[in-house]
Amino acid sequence: MTRSAAPAGAPRQAPAAEGPDTGPAIVPESARFEGLVTFRGRAQVDGEIEGEVLCRGCLRVGETGRVVGTVEADELVVEGVLEGEATARSRIELAPTARVEGTIRAPRLQLAEGCVLEGRCETTPEAP
Repeated sequence: MTRSAAPAGAPRQAPAAEGPDTGPAIVPESARFEGLVTFRGRAQVDGEIEGEVLCRGCLRVGETGRVVGTVEADELVVEGVLEGEATARSRIELAPTARVEGTIRAPRLQLAEGCVLEGRCETTPEAP
């Protein structure tokens, strides 16, 4: 396999998920990011992100995860804390441990007993 080196100072892009056996990209519990964070494929946030999160795939905010800002994903599963606005093209699921403050929008919403939602939820037509 041949790799081409990126020019010095050029941003590096994480490899995209290539198959069902490829694990998710993970933001570990000890990590904190600010600004725009993008993922392709499955991703899990166990740390903290403040800003804008874009995910072409399934984004999971783990029990120790915290996202403050806006989220746009194909599918969103919240087990931790989400503060802000979230839009999913397919579905949003709030697990029993989820704590959401803000607005969530998706064609399908699943709210587990025990989750906390302070704000609004809107159902929208499914995106193509």
